[in-house]
Amino acid sequence: MEIKKIMVPVDFSEVAPTVCKWAKGLAKKLNAKLIVVYVLEDLSTYEGIYVDLKTLSDLEKTLFEGAKKSMEDFVKTHFADFKDVEAVIVKGDIVEKINHTAEEKGADLIVMGTHGRKGIDKILFGSVAEGVVKNSPIPVVTINPYKIK
Repeated sequence: MEIKKIMVPVDFSEVAPTVCKWAKGLAKKLNAKLIVVYVLEDLSTYEGIYVDLKTLSDLEKTLFEGAKKSMEDFVKTHFADFKDVEAVIVKGDIVEKINHTAEEKGADLIVMGTHGRKGIDKILFGSVAEGVVKNSPIPVVTINPYKIK
């Protein structure tokens, strides 16, 4: 089996650089391309709540622009020494979009953290890793960013 494309989902948390460092090292050894993906959760799930649709639309645009800027900065900072990297921002259900994007981009492997942000987000991101592993059409390597150096 050849691994030519490795996808690494990021959440821009303090542990994302650790996971990306590992993924980048693996990509260098395998001479593979990296696809860095951030999933912006779809806010349409909040449409039933008494929130103006224009407010949700404006918030979604603001979040997308913020994610775009964060991705640009993240890639510049953490992949300056690695040129074969593609940054992708998608919107929707996190687990579903990670798996769909991996398939769509022709990734051969997903490398992701077992934990993301702290608190409730840490628990949720942990369940994201579990969901990706259970539903991925390709192999997934999970890294506990609090244990690996």
